[in-house]
Amino acid sequence: MEAPTSSDRTSNEISGASKVGGNAYQAKHMHFGGRQLGLTAVGLAAVGALTFLVVHANAGSGGAGQLAGAAQQSAAVTGTSPAPSVNSPSAKPSPSVVSEARDEKPPAVEAKPKVTRKAATPSTPYARDRLYCGEWRSSPSGSGLVASACSQITGTDAAFGVRVKNVSSGQVVVDVSVKYLRGGMATECPQGPYSMTKVRIDAGQVWYSNLGLCSARNLTTGNFQAFALAVENPDGDTDLKNGGPKYSPTADFTTDGKLTCKQEDKSWGSCDVYRPQD
Repeated sequence: MEAPTSSDRTSNEISGASKVGGNAYQAKHMHFGGRQLGLTAVGLAAVGALTFLVVHANAGSGGAGQLAGAAQQSAAVTGTSPAPSVNSPSAKPSPSVVSEARDEKPPAVEAKPKVTRKAATPSTPYARDRLYCGEWRSSPSGSGLVASACSQITGTDAAFGVRVKNVSSGQVVVDVSVKYLRGGMATECPQGPYSMTKVRIDAGQVWYSNLGLCSARNLTTGNFQAFALAVENPDGDTDLKNGGPKYSPTADFTTDGKLTCKQEDKSWGSCDVYRPQD
């Protein structure tokens, strides 16, 4: 056999070096091969799951159920748990929300003040002689209270007052005020301002103001009449004016001293039509 030439040696050396280098490269990649295969498998699984979600979401044929299934498949491949659904039993409200819900209370309903029954306020019914009264009128409209202002005229003197009737089913607490009009002008009683608070009237009963506490003398000039206010006021914060004014018939003396009263048609006539019938 002929000895290899220098050219042949060079070719063999290069070939051998190439083989050695190739084996070294293969050995290097074989060393990390297991790790690369594992990462590659996980990556492919995640990409597949995401592709599945996108395709089915765009198609709109799977609905919420398929999306949930895809999420579970992706979780199974990647080793993570799917996020709980909003409607899932495992989805729990925030502790702050629960605390606020527990602390929330319904708004308080303001209760109407109740009248504790006590002894009725005493009074004396008016004598019918020369007594002239206005009609019973609600005080105010729609309430369980009605009132009628009266004048008792003796000679040229007059006393002024009010009758207050409880037409409700229980005791009422009432505030009352009495004045009189002289020539259309409101005037305090000569004996002093007459007002009463916390007047208690039982159901179906009538309370009478004191005529002796509001009387005037020598009313020979100018017309005159009683002017009264009455309103239910159990809690003490109702304006007396809410009851609305109550008037007795307007009376006047003629030049010859005869008593006359203004009629409904604005004419003047006998006061007897205003005598109370109840």
